[in-house]
Amino acid sequence: MVNLALTSQLVGSYAKPPWIADHERAYALDESWWRVPPEYLDEAKRDAALLAIREQERAGLDVITDGEQRRQSFTAYFFRLNGIDLTHWGPRADRSSTDVAGFVERRAPTTRTALFPNSGPTVTGPISWAGPMSVDDFRFLRRSTRRLTKAMVAGPATLAIRLSDQYYGDLSRLMFAIADAMNQEIKALEAAGADIIQLDEPEIHFSLSLVRGAATEAIDRALHGVSARTAVHICYGYARTTTAKRVNPKYAEALELIAASRADEISLEYEQPGHEPDVLTHCGDKAVILGLLNNALDAPIETVDHIVARARRALDVIPIERLRLAPDCGMWFLPREQAFRKISALALAAAALRNEYGIG
Repeated sequence: MVNLALTSQLVGSYAKPPWIADHERAYALDESWWRVPPEYLDEAKRDAALLAIREQERAGLDVITDGEQRRQSFTAYFFRLNGIDLTHWGPRADRSSTDVAGFVERRAPTTRTALFPNSGPTVTGPISWAGPMSVDDFRFLRRSTRRLTKAMVAGPATLAIRLSDQYYGDLSRLMFAIADAMNQEIKALEAAGADIIQLDEPEIHFSLSLVRGAATEAIDRALHGVSARTAVHICYGYARTTTAKRVNPKYAEALELIAASRADEISLEYEQPGHEPDVLTHCGDKAVILGLLNNALDAPIETVDHIVARARRALDVIPIERLRLAPDCGMWFLPREQAFRKISALALAAAALRNEYGIG
């Protein structure tokens, strides 16, 4: 594996062009998210993915994703497992609001937003892998860039929380079944050539009280036997729907659950909540993909000097060889110009730090 010290990358998604997606329909339960007629949609998705790849390269990012251009929802994209009935919805697991209450403020949904209700597709039988869900997408990325690549999949805790379980009767059992199924997806991505494979696990923070007893084992089962570099992403939620974020003491415990797993790296939100380097002590010996771009729609474009200064302070806790630079979370909802200027500053900051510390 090449030296990843002080490299730059997205968390996963990049700005999704308004010509392909209606951002006000982000959580619509029908196909109204897509603005392109069905007969042209596959080609439009490929075009959007290629645009995202080229913009990351032009900005100077070191690790490239496909920008998740084919996904309406990072979670629902992976509901295509055996045992999940997508046509019948039921009540989801009862999130404990005390886990993040007072530390995040949600934007009130509009009539056009059609947010997912407190329900989800129904688990009606044993969960198993039905075949590749994201591998073709990744192969397109692999063919389209010569740089390092990252593939992203939804993690078992997050998938389990967002389903209606009518079969297992126990959240931990459901998480483990999903983890075993997703392990096959991850191994298929590894076989396709992914350099880094990331589990997206916001529910380890949002629903800590529900998943804390099983989260680490679920991650380990999902990553069992995987030789590629692996990461787990955990955040405070999209800045589009979470208008205010404050440091949550429970975030440290969530980081510790991931730090106890077999994952190689932790991708964490840092900039918008205003975390300081002390939170990084909870990451154990993992490499850290540090969120240094605030993705709020009204946030200013970070300067290179600001990013460098924040990263330097993190280096008081994290050794150089274990630090990477990234945005806080996904960037799908940002205007492209704003997203591009932000990742360009991120890439310049990463290059400046590598030069400063003599990393070729």
